[in-house]
Amino acid sequence: MAKLFDSPQMRETIRRLIRSRMAYKGMEYKDLCRALADLGVQQNESNLRSKVNNGSLGAQLFVYILMAMDLRALELDQVREILQEVEEVDEL
Repeated sequence: MAKLFDSPQMRETIRRLIRSRMAYKGMEYKDLCRALADLGVQQNESNLRSKVNNGSLGAQLFVYILMAMDLRALELDQVREILQEVEEVDEL
């Protein structure tokens, strides 16, 4: 496995994870911004969309996003599956 820290593959994995959870919860960025604000985290919709789409957000914001979406558990196997899919696409 290649070095994953701050790799394009890991950024894409983070993006897919967050976007899939948002879709599952029926959330749009405006909803996520409101939920983050309820937790005391101020993000405007455009900035948050950019951070998620780039997969370039800090650990603290990532955890707050998971909390804002009321994600009770994060299965690392799910993260590994997404990463594997991303890597397979990159190999094509």
